[in-house]
Amino acid sequence: MGCPIKRGYYRSPRCGREIHTAQVGIDQVSVCLMHSKDPNKQSGPLFDAFWLEFEKILKSSGVREAHFEYFVFPYLDLSKREFQAICRFNKAIFSEGANFNQATFTQNANFGEATFTKGANFSSATFTKDADFYVVTFMQDADFRQAIFAQKADFCAATFMGYADFRGATFTQDANFGAATFTRQATFGDATFTQDAHFYNATFAQAARFAHTKFYGTADWERSRFLDRADFSHTKFEPRMTEEPSAVFTRARFFKPDEIVFDDVDLSRALFHNCDVSQIWFPSSVRWRKRGDNHGLVVFDEMFLLEQEFAKELQWYEQLDYRSVEQIYHQLKKNYDFRLDYWTANEFHYGEMEMKRLAVPSDGRLLGLRRWLHRKLSLVALYQYASDYGNSYGKPMLWLLGTLVLFAALLPLPGVGLMQQGARQAETYASVWDLQKNYRENLWPEVRLVGKGAITSVDAATFQRSAEYAPAYPWGRVLAILETLLTSSLFALFLLALRRQFRR
Repeated sequence: MGCPIKRGYYRSPRCGREIHTAQVGIDQVSVCLMHSKDPNKQSGPLFDAFWLEFEKILKSSGVREAHFEYFVFPYLDLSKREFQAICRFNKAIFSEGANFNQATFTQNANFGEATFTKGANFSSATFTKDADFYVVTFMQDADFRQAIFAQKADFCAATFMGYADFRGATFTQDANFGAATFTRQATFGDATFTQDAHFYNATFAQAARFAHTKFYGTADWERSRFLDRADFSHTKFEPRMTEEPSAVFTRARFFKPDEIVFDDVDLSRALFHNCDVSQIWFPSSVRWRKRGDNHGLVVFDEMFLLEQEFAKELQWYEQLDYRSVEQIYHQLKKNYDFRLDYWTANEFHYGEMEMKRLAVPSDGRLLGLRRWLHRKLSLVALYQYASDYGNSYGKPMLWLLGTLVLFAALLPLPGVGLMQQGARQAETYASVWDLQKNYRENLWPEVRLVGKGAITSVDAATFQRSAEYAPAYPWGRVLAILETLLTSSLFALFLLALRRQFRR
């Protein structure tokens, strides 16, 4: 835009004239007052001349473009001003503070690559159309309290070296803080984001406060870095589009995870893919999504994998798979276990094991058959059938009773008999059936044989050494051994489930 002349002075191709003279050696060099860094501009005649020229440019522009590119401003007080022109402050330098309090920009406001050396006050300002703060540098406090951004607000790659205050600001359309750097505290308390809010790749060097902030679109903190504490207490995540996530923390990094607080927050549609959540503070007031079959809690990352309505959104998260979701569940279980909230930890344990079951092989021979076997007949699948991954003590007890009944009916097939002086008198269903008698007469001997089978089944399940009845060798003995293995495993799952539910 400008060409350097002497001592940091600049000539603007848009000014159309030179109105300031600088002494360089024995020569005088004409430079543009609007772009010069002369400290005498801060007061006196040069100050008056600067603002006279500024007002001329603004007035002559009307509703067209007003060019203030590369301008070096003295103290700027434009509070309560209404700007009807398209204002271009690109690469301008605001050297002594800028006050846009209650200012109104009726058209686009462009501050791209500008530098605010001292405080910048945009409190209660209204941006009717796009507000562009691309790669802006705020070297001291930036105040946007109660500001209204009626169109897109772009703070992409901005640097806030002072306190960034956006309390109560309203962003009617997309707000872009992508790759922004907040060197000091950043506050967005009570702000309202009507559309999407982008904080991807942002860096929060000190406290980040989003308490009571309202997000009605997707709030995206993908790859962001939180070097200090962050407060998401009472933050409202309520995107209007049901197929979109409410908050994205994919690959975000928390350097002080135990000082990241989510209190009274609905995280039922938040994504935590590749984000370590094992130490983040999740109190009991945090709301997660309930699993449809009432088997614990489910993270939204799993919904992306299983629900067809999210198929299009999934392409933006290429690395999202069952194993990565399993990792999220494992970290959440570890988190709640550490805080002695075992009940909630069990809720996430179900999801962790379910992801293990669904993470089928991806290559090799007989891939289809191996995938089916892994999901239906693997140890993890059997674990789910038997006890809901250790979360149900009712299921293993029912399976245990069913096993006893089943083997009580099966053991008489090879035969059971009394243990008398080391000899076995085996009886089978066929041996107690008397062909000379009718059905009713044979029923009682068969029932008694089933009773002997039940006693044998219980003895085998409880490892009785001096059993009254014993199964016939060899097939009866094989059944007894199989029953012992099954009943002992089911009883162990029953005890595990009891411990999970009632441990302290």
